[in-house]
Amino acid sequence: MPRRLLPLPALLPLLVGLSAQPVAAALPPAPAGLEACAKPAAGRYVLVGSGSHRGEPVAVLMQERWQADGRVEGVRFRRQGRRFSEERYSGRWQADPHCWATVERQTPSGTTASVVALDGLGRPRVSLVIAPDDVLSLRYVPQPDQACTLAGLDGLVTSQQQGQSWQAGRWQPNAVVQREWWQAGVVQGWAVSSYAGELQRAGYSGRLELGADCVGAMVQRDSLGTTYTYRVVVLANGGGYVYLQTDPDNLTLGLLQHQR
Repeated sequence: MPRRLLPLPALLPLLVGLSAQPVAAALPPAPAGLEACAKPAAGRYVLVGSGSHRGEPVAVLMQERWQADGRVEGVRFRRQGRRFSEERYSGRWQADPHCWATVERQTPSGTTASVVALDGLGRPRVSLVIAPDDVLSLRYVPQPDQACTLAGLDGLVTSQQQGQSWQAGRWQPNAVVQREWWQAGVVQGWAVSSYAGELQRAGYSGRLELGADCVGAMVQRDSLGTTYTYRVVVLANGGGYVYLQTDPDNLTLGLLQHQR
């Protein structure tokens, strides 16, 4: 007996469903070390990352504490386009048996979630923000549970920053490298920068006001007469500091490393 064929309208949903599911090749058995890690413990971390939100550039700087009972609390500095925001938050983390974790954070502006890859010691290392409008990944930097001091920055520091600048009605790439000297919260240095391919070299000076929990604010002024403002998280191990620029026309994230 000839087989009865489905009419084309009845086949379309099936074809659409199949096309939406990529065919995965068979995977070999996972190495034992891929799913072997310690249970996450309490710890403090600095998070840095950049990406986009609905086509606008985004940069994020956070300091976060994981509690052994699954609680999370921290502060988030965020640039989205020309806008800057600062929020305290709380939430929870939860690890699975395969060395991944999820983190949910509640801020005054809403709830966010991310998936986190853990290392062999159970420490968070990298994460991806789970949101339909965000393409954003974050890197975790271990932050020792000790106080930060201005004296911890004294001496030579070098830096690399990358971001975007608002020029001629659109966002254009920038990059800056710096060599600077710190003493008692005061900095002097030289910067070489590229703003959309236009090279500049300028001296600058500034001051860091360090508050509680290693978080601070910094203002710098360069020899070309431009003032820059930043939110800063100092690394408690004396390794340097991380900053996010707050000036509307410059969206940059920088890591400065102490040279000892």
